[in-house]
Amino acid sequence: MAKLFIIATSIGNLGDITLRALEVLKSVDFILAEDTRVTKKLLSHFGIHKPVLRYLFKKDYRKFNSIALVTDAGTPAVSDPGAKLVKNLTMAGFEIIPVPGPSALSAMISISDIDMREFCFLGFPPRKKGRQTFFKRVAKFEIPIILFESPHRIQKTLRELELVCGDRYVNIGRELTKIYEEVFRGKLSEAQKYFIGEKIRGEFVIALDLKR
Repeated sequence: MAKLFIIATSIGNLGDITLRALEVLKSVDFILAEDTRVTKKLLSHFGIHKPVLRYLFKKDYRKFNSIALVTDAGTPAVSDPGAKLVKNLTMAGFEIIPVPGPSALSAMISISDIDMREFCFLGFPPRKKGRQTFFKRVAKFEIPIILFESPHRIQKTLRELELVCGDRYVNIGRELTKIYEEVFRGKLSEAQKYFIGEKIRGEFVIALDLKR
C-alpha cells in the first residue's frame, strides 16, 4: 500500500526535529513542501538529498509509493492546505501515517498560564472577507481561544479582539523556539502597546482567556 507521511518539522530551532522524522525523510520517494526553498535548507542542514516538489492540490500523486508532506514550520495540515492532500490520497487508497513533533499550537499550550483543559483552535483569522463575522464568533465562546497571526496583522487583530471581547487576558507567543522567543502575558490593551517596532517581527500565537 502506498504511504503518505505527515511529517512535523522544526518551528524555529532545527534541533527540535525528531530522529524518526529524519529517518522517514531519507527513505521516501520524494518530499512535498509548502515552500521548496525553506525545505531544501532544512534537508541540506541534515545532509538529506531527496527530490523536493512544491505541493500542488490538483496534481496526481497516485503513481508513487511513499511521499512525505512537510510545511514551512511545524505540523502539516494544522491551519494549512495539507488537509486537502490527506483527503485526496485517503480516497486514493493511501495509508496516512503521522510523524508527530514540533507544533506552535502545542508549544503555546504547554507554556500558557491559562486553563487549557478545554480550548478552541481557530487558526488564522480571515484577512478580509468574513473577518467581522469571525471575531463576533470568537466573542461567543466560553472557553479559551487560540489563534495564529502574522506580523503584518497582529496589531489589527489585537484591536478587533478587544473591540468584540473586551479587554481580556492573553498569552501571546512570538518567535517560539527561535533566538528572540518571548511570551507576553497581560491584557489585550497592554499587548497593543507592547508589540510595536522590533517586537512586531515574527509569527504569533495568541491564547485568549474569555473569562478574565
